[in-house]
Amino acid sequence: MTEKARPRPRAGRLVLGCGLVITLAMVVLHLWQPLPVERLRAAIFDSYQRAAPTAPDPLTPVALVLIDEASLAAHGQWPWSRVVLAELTHRLADLGAVAVGYDILFPEPDRFAPDALARLGLIADPASVPDPDTAFAQAMARLPVVLAVAGAPEGRAPDLPAGVAHTGQHPGGALLRFPALVQPVAPLRARAAGLGLISTAPGPDGVTRSLPMVAAVDDVLVPALVAELLRVAQGAGGHILRTSEGSGMVSGGRVQAVALRTGAVEIPLQGDGQMRLKPGSDALSRAISVADVLAATPEDAALAAQLSGRIVLVGAGASGLMDMAVTSLGQTVPGVALHAEALGQIIAGDFLTRPDWAAGLEVALILLAGLVLTVALRRNHARAGLVVGVGLLAVLIGGSLWAYFARGLMLDPGLPALTVVAVYLPGLTLGYLATERARRAVEARFANFLPPDLIARIAADPERALTPGGAERELSVMFVDMRNFTGVTEHLAPTEVVDLVNGFLTSVTEALVSEGATIDKFMGDAVMAFWNAPIEVPDHALRALAGIRAVERAVHDSNAALEAAGLPPLGIGIGVNTGRAFVGLMGSRSRLSYTCIGDSVTLAARLEGLTRMYGVTNCVGAGAIAQGVPDGLMAVALDHVAVKGRSEAVPVFTLQDRGAAGFAAFADGLEQARSAYLACDWDRAEAAFRALAGVETCFCDTAVLAESYLGRISGYRDSPPPHDWDGAFRATQKR
Repeated sequence: MTEKARPRPRAGRLVLGCGLVITLAMVVLHLWQPLPVERLRAAIFDSYQRAAPTAPDPLTPVALVLIDEASLAAHGQWPWSRVVLAELTHRLADLGAVAVGYDILFPEPDRFAPDALARLGLIADPASVPDPDTAFAQAMARLPVVLAVAGAPEGRAPDLPAGVAHTGQHPGGALLRFPALVQPVAPLRARAAGLGLISTAPGPDGVTRSLPMVAAVDDVLVPALVAELLRVAQGAGGHILRTSEGSGMVSGGRVQAVALRTGAVEIPLQGDGQMRLKPGSDALSRAISVADVLAATPEDAALAAQLSGRIVLVGAGASGLMDMAVTSLGQTVPGVALHAEALGQIIAGDFLTRPDWAAGLEVALILLAGLVLTVALRRNHARAGLVVGVGLLAVLIGGSLWAYFARGLMLDPGLPALTVVAVYLPGLTLGYLATERARRAVEARFANFLPPDLIARIAADPERALTPGGAERELSVMFVDMRNFTGVTEHLAPTEVVDLVNGFLTSVTEALVSEGATIDKFMGDAVMAFWNAPIEVPDHALRALAGIRAVERAVHDSNAALEAAGLPPLGIGIGVNTGRAFVGLMGSRSRLSYTCIGDSVTLAARLEGLTRMYGVTNCVGAGAIAQGVPDGLMAVALDHVAVKGRSEAVPVFTLQDRGAAGFAAFADGLEQARSAYLACDWDRAEAAFRALAGVETCFCDTAVLAESYLGRISGYRDSPPPHDWDGAFRATQKR
């Protein structure tokens, strides 16, 4: 085996081990079912329902009657006298309802009962006033009525008109359990055709995705309101709960619910006795107001068409009655609407089921997906792994979608799909590490001293771009320095000073980066940047000149915020020069920096210092303007200077906006003054510079500029320059 071939088997073993560990971890998660896994499953099936919510079916023989705001406005605040509910029951019977279920608890006598009125001194003889509970009970003789019961920590023992038998062992341990029930008062309980549970069990996120069809109170099985309505409507005698033990199905050794048979209808259940809901996109589209029913007559054909031959559910619909639930569609609806939708779903036979074999299938899919993808990746076949991974995801998610929409089966693709992703990513990474180790080592080394965005641009050819051995190249270099720092910060706290400097450097950096600059370094409150390295920029000089305006605009915006805070504005000095420089990685072995050095770089720093002497924000060398200047700007000659450290004098310019206030007077005045100065006409030059000092501009302190020349003129009067003088001024300080 060659030296180059050895890393591949090693990487293959790492991929194999990593894939097996991740796959087994996913199996453990599936068996454990922690809350995040449950929420992932809920989110997946919620997304399915939101993608294609159930449309309301006008032919479903279920009607929803709501105590809504209009009903409260017409008949007063809740609770109403049960005389009103008796009248409602009569109206529903007159309009042809088959059965009525009240999603309302009646645990106490009516507040308008004769005995209660007598105790309040409102009547003398209780026998002289009709009993509302009796009136409501008598109305139940007109048609079958199912009343609600609810789970409670204490209350009456179950006393039900119809019981729930079960196959096999009692499944109470798997069902929703309550210590006791809240039941209707005796007169109503005695006349009700059925009693059904209305308690729900929202998930940890407050969303109600299922309704209990059967629950346990001690050892008594209690049917749901929906199940009782179905029983009463069919004239059946009771319910039969089919369990996993009695049906021969697999449940991991635990007796669980499988289905509830009510008359001729069988309702598939989850193991805990709940039925999964398929909420409609408009659960209240066909809801009827109680006010409309009470105002109707038997001859009301339109209302009769909505109620005749239907099972009616009556419940609170006004938000103030606090009986609201959140569905998997993200809608907030009255709780009774969930019961109505469950009833319609049962009658239509449109069920969502999670079969008992679903968990075993999902474990098998986790193992299959993890192992197949691991085998594809272990030989560093990244492309084959990608194809296999995408194919597995398509099969898992597509199969789950097909099972859900075509068969009503809830097969969770979450953990199998996560297994694919979790195996693929580290497997791909390990393969990449094995085949690209040298290149990654170089990039990791560069990452220690280069910005991340720059690494992405040079990754294709780092040797050429970063010139680790150094290279000579024409660069445009800029130095930016903050001015008036002491005046601004003398009344600021240290933390405020840091914030000010960071804000200044951030705004300047963003302005320069927007013009394609490479930020070299920060030096206190100064910034150094350059163009044309490491990436070549053909128009680097123009980009650098545009960078001047970008920085000046950024500082102008920052000054507006300072002035609003009552602080003096910051000043800046900008020096720009274009010329040959040496660029590359420089420094010690332990600390490298990508930077540039050379005479042209030093000149750019000196030009920044000269801005103080000339009272301008920027000084530009001749090389920077050799190819022209950006539109709307003009380079104005300031002087001919031999900066400190250089024997040769160079022209110095300032770049300004042609449209700036006072620009024309400034440019003309400076040209005339310098012409007289270069001609050694000291009187005319002095007069011209004094006139220039009176020109007001927003970009130059003309008095400072004039004073620089007037001091020289005074010296030349005493000691004239030589006859071959070219007008050059020798700066003795770095400024």
